[in-house]
Amino acid sequence: MSIESGDELISIGEVTIPFYEDNLIIQLGEDGEIYVALRPIVEALDLSWGSQLNRIKRDAVLHKKMRILSVFVTNTQGTNEGQYREVVCLPKQYVSGFLFGISAGRIKDPQSQAKVIQFQEEAHLILDAAFTGDTESAMAAVRQRYLRQGYDEAWIKQRQITIETRNQLTDEWKSRGVQGGQYGILTAVIHRGAFDMNPSDHRKLKGIEKGEVRDHMTGLELAFVNVAEQATIANIQNDDAQGYDENRDAAEKGGCAAGVARRAFEEEHGRQVISDQSYIEQRKKLSPGGDKADKG
Repeated sequence: MSIESGDELISIGEVTIPFYEDNLIIQLGEDGEIYVALRPIVEALDLSWGSQLNRIKRDAVLHKKMRILSVFVTNTQGTNEGQYREVVCLPKQYVSGFLFGISAGRIKDPQSQAKVIQFQEEAHLILDAAFTGDTESAMAAVRQRYLRQGYDEAWIKQRQITIETRNQLTDEWKSRGVQGGQYGILTAVIHRGAFDMNPSDHRKLKGIEKGEVRDHMTGLELAFVNVAEQATIANIQNDDAQGYDENRDAAEKGGCAAGVARRAFEEEHGRQVISDQSYIEQRKKLSPGGDKADKG
């Protein structure tokens, strides 16, 4: 395919995100940017991949931003041997522009047309948030996504709080010289201090193979995530932390403070904060009247 040399990157991680009844494939580039694979979106919308690729190439902005990510695929025996496949991607912030370029009115199949419009409606919320910095629009998009997946309003409100805190924390890190993979390391440091385990171990405890562990936490677990990251923000600002090492110190102190608070809560209330259950998977098992169940 015809794109400029130098636009090829190695993917250092892949995440599958449920979107309606389909999946979006997210790639983390070696440059630290988040990219979205385009072909799964095109196929989910029942559109021609060749036609959409040509449309991207004709678009001055999308063609400039398009990247080819090399993704390592293991063989069927699960050994380290395998090969790389090339995946056409756009940076996540340009996917809305790609969706807006699809003419829903020209799609004859009613189901495919409805799905395109559904994708575009959500893209409007995301784009509005990006242009205006409107927190309300951003949170509306988040709420819509979680409602679609089956979460209840109480959990969504708690999750939105953690997202807002997380954004504040990453803004602090960005302005203080934290880069690339250091974000993940610092996040693990905070999590380990709060819960005595890494995020990956927490995910395994809940029986989740991949994805964001916070999307499977109970409301109580999310509350202590928020305590840990708010404490870290306070440490960063109080110490005027600069660079990775100083921000790691702030993260360790913030996580440990949340860990102390968690253990005190557990002792006082006689219940464990850390749950081995996935909140959303348990919710799916509820009967229609099960919303009255404990939402801890």
